Amino acid sequence: MIILLPLLVLCGLLVPVFFIGADLPANEPSWDGAMGCGFIAYVLMAFLFLLTGRPLRVPFNDGKFFTVAHRLLGCVAGGFVVLHAGLSLWAEPLTGRYLLPGGPGYMLAGLAGLLLAALAIGPSFHAVRARIWRKAARFRQAHGLVALVLLGMASFHIMVARLHVQARGQMIALSAIAAFCAILPWVGRHGRLPRPSGHRRRHTAPVAVRLAVVVGGVSLGVCVLYGVRVSQWLAP
Repeated sequence: MIILLPLLVLCGLLVPVFFIGADLPANEPSWDGAMGCGFIAYVLMAFLFLLTGRPLRVPFNDGKFFTVAHRLLGCVAGGFVVLHAGLSLWAEPLTGRYLLPGGPGYMLAGLAGLLLAALAIGPSFHAVRARIWRKAARFRQAHGLVALVLLGMASFHIMVARLHVQARGQMIALSAIAAFCAILPWVGRHGRLPRPSGHRRRHTAPVAVRLAVVVGGVSLGVCVLYGVRVSQWLAP
């Protein structure tokens, strides 16, 4: 589907930032798989600033498609955040000490990111949202603010941890990509192109479900492949 092209472009931009030019020794598959899950979670999180839930010109589907796709891909991203944290603790239980009060700032930022992900995903479901906000506009404002802080926390966690993003050029590139993604919703709202003629395709919510399943399955396969094989191939 054409909506996946921006996701592939984003992957193409972030893969060099994360994996090229860095001295990355191979570790246990569970640890390397956890790092892969963190990478996938970050890519999906950044992509959701493009796929905000508001209808786009392409694909010319109804609004339900974009709402469902944004919500489900957000759940997929949240699942990979949980996998990243869980596999990291399983591979190296001592990591838990860094999550206690007084731990390194980048680890506490990662923990805050996990909590913010839950805060962003939970209220996105109508049954929960209706209990908290009476107006959808209030929810969108709060959700957008949480997403911005989450992106900032995740970027800080990655750059200050200095596991994959170590060089100054990598940090500048990651900051630029994150800043570009952060302003995409504003650009999309205030710089829209003319609406195409014709009617949007209706009843496309099931397509969004299939899209999320495909993205989640492929992403999980990539994480397993990275943990088992690719990390060893990239090791010096």
